[in-house]
Amino acid sequence: MRKVQFFILIETVIFTMAFFDIMATEGARAILLFALLLLLVRYLMGGKGIDFLLVSAISLIFLVFMLNPYFILGMLLIAVYMMINFFSRYEKKNQYTHILLDDQPLEAHREKTQWFGNQDHSKDQFGFEDINMIRLFGNDIVDLDEGVLVGRDNIVVIRKTFGRTKILVPIDVEVSLSASSLYGRVRFLNLSFWDLRNESFAISSPGYKESHKRVKIVVNCLFGDVEVIRV
Repeated sequence: MRKVQFFILIETVIFTMAFFDIMATEGARAILLFALLLLLVRYLMGGKGIDFLLVSAISLIFLVFMLNPYFILGMLLIAVYMMINFFSRYEKKNQYTHILLDDQPLEAHREKTQWFGNQDHSKDQFGFEDINMIRLFGNDIVDLDEGVLVGRDNIVVIRKTFGRTKILVPIDVEVSLSASSLYGRVRFLNLSFWDLRNESFAISSPGYKESHKRVKIVVNCLFGDVEVIRV
């Protein structure tokens, strides 16, 4: 635990130095202000059909930080720490191995995730499959009415940086929502809006705990709105 706290302290110092170093450079300040201006223009225009502004702003911010030596040093230390932690856990995990042999073959399912742009996750299928994805930015629509939800362990997990998220839930399915956002808004089942400012938010439909057809939705987003509606 002390090692983790010491590592966090070192990273905080390095990234603080990176921030002040960037702010002390006139060119970097100008680029950051221009990137923030692009984000402001996109917000004022409603954010529809102008993903070019968002891509440009993120690219400029990424460029400013990646050219800073302190930021690069901090990222390298994070990578080294994660590798050391991974291999140490891997060695401990494999000290004792218990092998189970089964005649039935294992089935694995892999699906590519689209990092950028708008995406529709609706699927016309008999059995619902859990959704678990990580996206950089873009708007997402998840239509759960296209599949058949059975049981109590249906899960939808979406993590991303920017963009709106809309989830369509069948009228006979109870739903639980857990959302966190740095700056965003939540609308749940046509009720009033809740503004999130670096907050977490959790709410469930009245019959969620007792229902045998239900879905749990988890959305983590830095900037963006979340909407859950009945269909």
